[in-house]
Amino acid sequence: MSIDAERIEQLKQKYGAKAIENGMRLRPSDFLEEVEWRDIIDQHYTRAWLDFTYGGLFTRKALDERTRLLVSIAQFLSLNEFEELERQIPSALAAGAKPREVLEVILQATVYIGYIKAGRGARLCIKVLEGLGRLDEITSTQLPLDGRAPERSLDEERQRWPAAKSAEEAALREQLLEKYGWHGVSTRIRTQSHQGYDSIKSLNRTDPQYLKLWFDFIYGELYTRGIVDDRTRLLVMVGICLAVNEPIQLENHMRGALLFGATPREVMEVIVHSTAYVGMPTTILTGRMLERILKEENRLAELTQ
Repeated sequence: MSIDAERIEQLKQKYGAKAIENGMRLRPSDFLEEVEWRDIIDQHYTRAWLDFTYGGLFTRKALDERTRLLVSIAQFLSLNEFEELERQIPSALAAGAKPREVLEVILQATVYIGYIKAGRGARLCIKVLEGLGRLDEITSTQLPLDGRAPERSLDEERQRWPAAKSAEEAALREQLLEKYGWHGVSTRIRTQSHQGYDSIKSLNRTDPQYLKLWFDFIYGELYTRGIVDDRTRLLVMVGICLAVNEPIQLENHMRGALLFGATPREVMEVIVHSTAYVGMPTTILTGRMLERILKEENRLAELTQ
């Protein structure tokens, strides 16, 4: 028996096979060290931590593992936990995420954490992929210079807009299309009409130049890239908003995730899983927020089935 195999067997006997085997599966390169330093200083805490994380939360099946790990990558980035980010990327790849998808959730995070931090995350992702010999899967899968714009049609997208709630909202939509162009405005209408228009009206009055940049970059470019589907992208955004403790956009993206195919249980799983990274106060409040949303949408029963 090798030294590592002997160490693993000893940890299984002490802490149980379930958590140790799952940890080795998810983090084969560093899990032993992660457990052993805790074991040296406090075995009781180590057992409780393993039971909660690798033996508990990280074994749940309410959310597919690929999505769960993509969410956690975005959360580690948002929390400035770059060491954990580096370790999580191979786990996400092993769970079936493509290199381009891993990079995409990092780039999408620009909206909430800014381009400087997202850029650091992207460079770290590239370093990891280079080490794994998989960088060509990034360089060979770039979007065209103009992204998805040539594939889009306003007439086709209009058919997917939710109905305007009033004649005033319908008129506002047309005014925004005329003033700011349809590529960004149409995406905002299609994906986030539930959020309302207060912020847009304010920016339209106070800084229309910035609003144009905002529409074009976020809704015209980033949210239409299609590298990850809208369900995954919005669950990632839920995780980011949890990590940065942004309750207004957190509610917005939970509603969006439900709109684009995530089940109530999947949204709740992102919240529950986040306890391991951001603690219970934030996740408990977010769980109550989700219950309120589901009650308003007549979907609370889907969470308790």
